[in-house]
Amino acid sequence: MELRHLRYFATLAEELHFGRAAARLRISQPPLSQQIKALEDELGTRLLERNNRRVALTEAGRMFLAEARATLAQAERTAQVGRRAGRGELGELRIGLFPSAPLIPVVGRSILAFRQNFPDVQLTLDEVESRQQVQALMEEREHIAIIRGPAQVAVPGEMVARELLRERLVLVVPADHRLARGNGKVAMASLAEERFVFYGPRMGTTLPTQVLALCRAAGFEPRISQVASANATILGLVAVGLGIAIVPEAMSLLRHDAVVTRAIAAADAVTSVWILRRRGERSPLVEAFLGLAVAGGGQK
Repeated sequence: MELRHLRYFATLAEELHFGRAAARLRISQPPLSQQIKALEDELGTRLLERNNRRVALTEAGRMFLAEARATLAQAERTAQVGRRAGRGELGELRIGLFPSAPLIPVVGRSILAFRQNFPDVQLTLDEVESRQQVQALMEEREHIAIIRGPAQVAVPGEMVARELLRERLVLVVPADHRLARGNGKVAMASLAEERFVFYGPRMGTTLPTQVLALCRAAGFEPRISQVASANATILGLVAVGLGIAIVPEAMSLLRHDAVVTRAIAAADAVTSVWILRRRGERSPLVEAFLGLAVAGGGQK
């Protein structure tokens, strides 16, 4: 039994006339009669009573019609799912990203635009540090990874990396700190005697490595008074006076009345944001998100 048999029977049951049913199906009447007879032979029962004057459904035909219509409707829904999935309108997109990534305007806009354009796609955001993202991407547990890295990032050969943007590193200090006053850029050397609130091991290695490099280039090792494992915690500890911190500019969007942000006078006080995918990945959903991200999140 094939779907065309069910379609032929359902059309004939609606028309109760072989000529009109054949015309709707765009076939000639003899093949329609043959297919209906083949269906009845396969089922071992009569579905239609027919003579030269009329065609009528048998009791078995009426019961079979209900099931045939349900099967045809389900087949159409199945085909529609396949078509929509092929166009990238259904499915799941798993993105790994560092916790503060949504604070970066282009990343936040890309996530919002994707959700608006593909409301029926399950979007999973996994907030983990960069090394874990790369591993998850290699193991195909994620489709896309958004990581922090240096200006030249090294990734496994089976991945493709594209620099999304470069973000300034800024200094955050308590509002009553001596460096809270003024509008100019702060020299790194002026931080040599300061206490630092620093990144804990669960926050990865990218930012700690970059901040250490800035300090060492200025001729000192940072005096670490406290480590923290979340961006909001770092700002909170700075606010209460436990020390200063060097953070990505997006973190300054986490406003705190007791914290002041200052620019740093160092050309290399920047961190790059990269978007990674597996080489050869052709998912329509991956292509759609990458297109939005590269376009700036769908906005200028």
